[in-house]
Order: sequence, then C-alpha cells, then structure tokens
Amino acid sequence: MEPEWIRRMGNASKPFRRTASFLCFFSVLLLTEGSKTGKTTCPAWCICTKDNALCENARAIPRSVPPDVTSLSFVRSAFAKIPERSFVFSPSLQLLLFTANTFDVISGDAFMGLPHLEYLFIENNNIKSLSNTSFRGLKSLIHLSLANNNLQTLPKDIFKGLDSLTNVDLRGNAFKCDCKLKWLVAWVSRTNATVEDIYCESPPEYKKRKINSLSPNEFDCIITGECSNCLPFTSLSVDTFSFENDEFVVIAQPFTGKCIFLQWDHVEGTFRNFDNITGMNDSSPQTLCCYMI
Repeated sequence: MEPEWIRRMGNASKPFRRTASFLCFFSVLLLTEGSKTGKTTCPAWCICTKDNALCENARAIPRSVPPDVTSLSFVRSAFAKIPERSFVFSPSLQLLLFTANTFDVISGDAFMGLPHLEYLFIENNNIKSLSNTSFRGLKSLIHLSLANNNLQTLPKDIFKGLDSLTNVDLRGNAFKCDCKLKWLVAWVSRTNATVEDIYCESPPEYKKRKINSLSPNEFDCIITGECSNCLPFTSLSVDTFSFENDEFVVIAQPFTGKCIFLQWDHVEGTFRNFDNITGMNDSSPQTLCCYMI
C-alpha cells in the first residue's frame, strides 16, 4: 500500500506543477528578452575588460563589442582589409589601435559611425592603399597615426572634415614625392595640426628630403586626379604655367586657329575655361600663345 505521505505529496504536487510550469515559461520569456536587450558578449578571439577589448589573431573584424568598451585593439590579425562601416555597431569607441596586422587596404567610409573616436593608431601594418574617404565622419578625431606602413602616396583630401585633428604621424612610409603628393606638401604647410617629420624616398632628386620643409612651388605640375571631364581638343601642344598662385593650361589648336586657356578650379577639382584667343592676320595660334606666356 502506498504510504500516506506520498499520496499527500502527489495531491499537493498538482498545483505545484502548474506553478512550476508557469515559472518555467516566464523564465524562457525573460531569457528571450534578455538576449535581445542584454549586453553583447566579448568576441571569441578577444579579451574584454570593463572598458577595453584586445583582439589577437582575429580572422575578421567583430560586428560588435560590449557596449561599455571604449578602447579596441587588434594585434597580429589575419583579415585582408578594413571594409566599409566596419565599426558601425560600436559607436562608443574612443580609441582604435591596429598594430602588427597583415591587412593592406582601408576602404572608403571604413570608420563611419564612430562619432566619439579620438585616437586612431594604424601602425606597423602593410597598408598600401587608402581611399580619400577612409577617415570620413571622424569629426572628433584628435590623433591619427599611419606610421610604419607601405604607403607611397596619399589621396588628396584624405584629411578633409577632420576638424579636430591636432596630431598626424606618417613616419616610416616610403613616400614618392611626385605631383600626386604635391597637395600634401601644401596641406602640411597650412594645417594647424602637428605633423611629425616625414621624408621622401623617391624620386632621386627628393630622396631623404623632409616633406615638412618642401614648398609646393618646387613641384612643376598640376594635380588633376582621374580624368572625369576630359577635354576633346585636337592640339599641337599643351603647356602649363602659374600666375598669382593659380595654375593654368594653354592648349594650341592649329587646325582651328585658336589658343585655349584653362584655369584649375581648386573647389570643383577640374579645369574651367579662362580665355580663348583666335588667330588674326595669318598669326599662328602657337605664336599667339607664346606672346601671352
């Protein structure tokens, strides 16, 4: 015969079971909601503390880090590039550091969505390519370091919009001081940011010259970038000259009897028509252009 206490427990267990089932269901709801609103866990290849995260040998940039993390570092990671908007899910970051990694490309808008980022160190990597929008959106950035990479040039306007920038470190790169880098020489001479001393590696006439001490006037060239507005002129010769700190191109058109003068528009980044001269009295356009210059 079944003991009395077992029969009593059996009867008492019915409301207990209903209560337990309700509590279990409620717990599942809490866990589900918690997974939606709870704190993001530390990525598997990172070590996280309250404010910092260190990621070593990472195969990819994590989509997010715990929300309290304000400093994120990558060391000896294996990803090939920093893609567009890589940190849009980590808007609280104030410091980002990349050192001893193997990536060589930083895409345009790579750091978009980081309104509080103040320090960006990208040092001792293999960077060869940057977009002129790589650092777009970093309006709070104070310190930028691209030291000890494989950069030979920098795209024009790469620092545009970095209004809070106070220090730039470009040391340890083999810069080619040609016409593509003329803009940097001009920028260094007028920026309020401190730019650590950097040197030309080529061409031979500029090797070991300090870029900080060069003048834009030492470059006999005009920077046009890609030909987005090519000129459909049939010409015998094209020449350039400077006048009152502006750059001009003169195009001799012998078959139309004209000389076309174009002025470089620094705002629009293209040439605009400055003047046209038409040959008269059997004067060749080449002669007219020579008289003007």
